[in-house]
Amino acid sequence: MTKKLITAAQAKEEGGDILGAIELYKAAWREDSKNTFLQITIGNLYASIDEYEEAAGFFRRSHHALKDNQQVTEALSFCLNKIGNAYFDKREFNMAASAFEEALSYTKNNTSYLFNYGNTLFQQHKYDEAIEAYSMSLKIKPDPMTYNNLGNAYQRTLKTDEAIKCYEKALLINPNLTHTFIQLTHLKQSICSWGGIDEMFLKIKEVAEKKINGRISPFALFSMPNLTNKDHLNVANAWVKQSGVQFLEKSVFQKREKVTIAYLSSDFRLHPLYYLIKEILINHDHDKFIVKLFYSGPNDNSKELDEFKGIGDAYFNITEMSDEKVANLMRNETIDIMVDLTGFTQNSRSFIAALRPAKYHINWLGYPGTMGALDERPLYDYMLADEYIIPRSKKSEYAEEIVYLGGCYQPNIATRPALKDVNKEDYGFKETDFIFASFGQSLKITKEMFSLWMRLLQKVQNSTLWLLTSNKTCESNLRSFAKNEFGIQTDRINFAEKVGFDEHIQRHQIADLFLDTFPYNAHTSTSDALWAGCPIISLSGETFASRVAGSILTKIGCPELIVSSMEQYEEKAIELAYTPKKLLSLKRKILNLKKDSDLFKPKNFTQDLEEKLAKLIN
Repeated sequence: MTKKLITAAQAKEEGGDILGAIELYKAAWREDSKNTFLQITIGNLYASIDEYEEAAGFFRRSHHALKDNQQVTEALSFCLNKIGNAYFDKREFNMAASAFEEALSYTKNNTSYLFNYGNTLFQQHKYDEAIEAYSMSLKIKPDPMTYNNLGNAYQRTLKTDEAIKCYEKALLINPNLTHTFIQLTHLKQSICSWGGIDEMFLKIKEVAEKKINGRISPFALFSMPNLTNKDHLNVANAWVKQSGVQFLEKSVFQKREKVTIAYLSSDFRLHPLYYLIKEILINHDHDKFIVKLFYSGPNDNSKELDEFKGIGDAYFNITEMSDEKVANLMRNETIDIMVDLTGFTQNSRSFIAALRPAKYHINWLGYPGTMGALDERPLYDYMLADEYIIPRSKKSEYAEEIVYLGGCYQPNIATRPALKDVNKEDYGFKETDFIFASFGQSLKITKEMFSLWMRLLQKVQNSTLWLLTSNKTCESNLRSFAKNEFGIQTDRINFAEKVGFDEHIQRHQIADLFLDTFPYNAHTSTSDALWAGCPIISLSGETFASRVAGSILTKIGCPELIVSSMEQYEEKAIELAYTPKKLLSLKRKILNLKKDSDLFKPKNFTQDLEEKLAKLIN
């Protein structure tokens, strides 16, 4: 009987009826369950139609009997790798990791399996283990993408020197890895390592101006000088195209009594976003709006994360859900408007918008630029901005339709700390020191701007520069540059340690003048400085990221602190440093203005936001 079933199965197989053949082979196998030939044959047939779970089951059986059979071992490992990839694509990373671990238990030295396993560990934020997997793969065979991903893992563990070496090795093997080149440039910016940086910027400018064939991180370009809105749009369009995302048509939505908003973010935790968005979410009119939060970031066990969980009408952790599952969840939750507060930054889930789970999809707050389009179809329908950030004459340089808010596009929480009496000696300075401060991320500090700051130290007696600490490599690079290029002693470059929000706000008071960065302005830091009464000089450019501080200064009522060139910036800083009465008058003006400014009135902001959203729906 078994032979007849096998003969019939072979006929089905030869005729192309794979499923029919499988059923007959399985019937034969049930009569002879220890027959490894049948187990392997059934496994091969299942694998041929991409049914890898079923295939792996039969290969496991045959492997149990034929442990030394290399072909069976490789077939089983192959299927497990495919299973792992499928789980990875669905963002089921625990299941993916289990599959890759089993594959590697049978085939320890397969570079592809190690690479895939490393990618999974990276997504699980297990960076040290990812480094181990990538490193094992590279010991077997050097590979540019593995070096690239190892560099990414080193970057997440703040091992910048190792990350740079990995990116450089990747580019030695394949100089055409544009995304690696941009990551390397971005990383060098973050540690203020400026050797050859101008040539790197020129190369990136050339790429951004052309039709881009590779994936280039749009976010990495915000801190790079000489790029235009059109350059940023080109890069964003390429990012969307290279993602392979397919746009769906919008579902039909019925008008309901309340508008349901989905806020999507990876930053509902201890993050600057907390100090911007928290009270907007709280102040929504719940008679008219239903607020639901969709979180895609890590669990940092912070009180801020716990607070976000309790804000609004529903909270969903979507970290290990595929885009398709999230889109279906949003449809089931009857979302009218999806607002992305993260954009193309870390842990982005922005391509959910392509699946059109809501009536409208909005880019706002977390990402200072356009998010591009595919064949002129925007990934996001709208972008929230203000008249300063995006002048109406520049609307065409963004993929989204611009919705203009009444004031500044950036909100703030009202529950900020009351200012206390502090003095410079509390922070290790002399009362006679003139303190220039800049508390932004180090990647925002360009060579040109830092050189300007050094000229200020040369020209302003008893002046010092106070920056926010980032990493020791960066601090060493900045101090070396200051001394070697400008003769500035290292003790005039000081670094503030990271502290809690309240103390961070208080220490702004001892700064005499806050110096903004360009082309990536201070965002939350601008509001922090103004709350403490510290004047901030900002250079506004063309791009969104270079106009944020200008927007905030305009809203609070200090447009005189906005300049349009490096020359004006330097002149304004020197003027204020040498006219203490004018500087004191500015500080008093800011402290008075903030009392009545809508900049720190989230209730007013929320009302304006709701009016704009209601107009979209209606």
